[in-house]
Amino acid sequence: MGCAWGRIVQEVEAERLSFRLQGRVADASFVDRVSVRQYSLATEGETMLKRTVILLVLGLVQFGCGYKTDTLTPGELPESTRTRWETEKRDFLKIEDLKVGTGPLAAWNRRIEANIEVRYVDGTLIYRGPTFFYAGFSNMPDTSVYDEISLPFSQEGIRLGLNGMAVGGKRRITIDRELVCSRDANHRCHLVGPGNFGEHIYVRKENIIVEATLTKSCIPTRLSVFILSLFAWTGEVVCWDQDTPRVASSDPIWRFY
Repeated sequence: MGCAWGRIVQEVEAERLSFRLQGRVADASFVDRVSVRQYSLATEGETMLKRTVILLVLGLVQFGCGYKTDTLTPGELPESTRTRWETEKRDFLKIEDLKVGTGPLAAWNRRIEANIEVRYVDGTLIYRGPTFFYAGFSNMPDTSVYDEISLPFSQEGIRLGLNGMAVGGKRRITIDRELVCSRDANHRCHLVGPGNFGEHIYVRKENIIVEATLTKSCIPTRLSVFILSLFAWTGEVVCWDQDTPRVASSDPIWRFY
């Protein structure tokens, strides 16, 4: 019997996308039509799909399919980079912890997920919904580059503001325009994404206020499936929590973890 992995993966990926889009609010006109419960269902759906993929692999191995798993390769954090980011956190961000979380810390070498609400300082809503990014890996997965809810590298202020939060915590971050969009951006840039689906979400290079709830910080593991000796598919199937690092009582809020 041949390996039917290609068809099954297409079905799983289509279902994964439909779950994720349920939790996304693209602009203010749709805010009241999408609830927190919908995003909760989307997250539960992702977990179910990951379990389904694992079970499918175990079954398909019996019919000529091989597989391997590996974690993403951690990238080193030079001390000069840490110092620069801590300086930027101190000088360009105002961070207020509204609720201190008790879960794993958003840190270097992690996949980080959060629900964010982003507004201009006059209160105008830009985006409300989930986002994610990978911090500190040298072999970045494709979804970190082109995904409808990914947080791009150009949004350094949001990325730095989330660093040091614990899962379950809520934080208000006021970001100076210096860290909104990349340094060379003059007018606007993508706030999240872009991806293959949905409208593009842009933010002007202005001061913004972000309220964020951290939902996950973990080390991702990828699964690669082969048909005979040929590469067939790779994707992230599980993400492991870690107890370290932890915030010490003496740490300043601008410390980079």
